[in-house]
Amino acid sequence: MTYTLLVGGYTSNGVRVVQFDPKTTTTGSPKLSLQESTIPAGSDPSWIIQHPKDRNLILAVNEVEDGKLLAIKLANEESGETTGTVISTVASGGAHPAHLLVTEDAIISGNYTGGSILHVPYKLEPECSLTDHKDEKPSGIHVQFSGTGPNLDRQEASHPHEVYRHGEELLIPDLGADKTWRVIKGENGWEVKGAVEYPAGAGPRHVLVH
Repeated sequence: MTYTLLVGGYTSNGVRVVQFDPKTTTTGSPKLSLQESTIPAGSDPSWIIQHPKDRNLILAVNEVEDGKLLAIKLANEESGETTGTVISTVASGGAHPAHLLVTEDAIISGNYTGGSILHVPYKLEPECSLTDHKDEKPSGIHVQFSGTGPNLDRQEASHPHEVYRHGEELLIPDLGADKTWRVIKGENGWEVKGAVEYPAGAGPRHVLVH
């Protein structure tokens, strides 16, 4: 069986497609093949994820100053190549989105330089469309964090690095503030419930619940 791998990154050339054959019929050795064409995905698609229900739908960030979220529809061509088309693009609610969480009805972006998260509802039918909040940042939809740490090179402000769902909570590791924020959904939308504190300068990036 050959597996198709999609590779994002800090590039203006889109998402790369790699074919991985763990055991070729000729040599029995694993083989990686880079597809020549790329999938359009804007600038710096540093985080990409497959939709949990529609496996031909990819959600991606553009980790740029005017952060963007993209929905990309994949297709398998007769030539054997994997292609894709951007079908929806919206603002991420802050600068340099570095991560996104996909739920049953929304995308939640983590904006690294912007120090915030944004709740973006979407619909899958008849074609995936993301709700564009544009420059609006309503409370409960947009959550702004604050905080600093002793490392002035990377902790001069809040820097959310991941959006992790744990039960009914969102856990947001904040590299800049030395905290993992606990965010819950109240009557008026998302709100900060509290935080897990870390030693000064720790700079948490990711969460894993045992």
